[in-house]
Amino acid sequence: MNVNELKESAQKVQIELARRGFANVVIELPGSTRTAQEAADQIGCSVAQIAKSIIFRINETDEPLLIVTSGTNRVNEKHVSKM
Repeated sequence: MNVNELKESAQKVQIELARRGFANVVIELPGSTRTAQEAADQIGCSVAQIAKSIIFRINETDEPLLIVTSGTNRVNEKHVSKM
C-alpha cells in the first residue's frame, strides 16, 4: 500500500516507522475497530488476541502514559493514578 492511500494519522505512523528503520506496514481495516471486539471481528481472531492501548496524561508532569493490555482486560484508572 502506498503511504498516500492511508489516512493522515496512519500516514504519520507509517512515516515514523520508516524513519526509525522499521519495515512494518500500517494497514487500515475497512470497518470499525473502536472496540477490542470490533477489531477482533475485523481480523478474525479472539478478543484476547487484541492488544489495546490507552493513553493517560500524568497530571504532575503533563507527560503521556501508554498502557497496553489484552482486549479482554480493563484498565483500572484508580490503580493507574497511583503510579
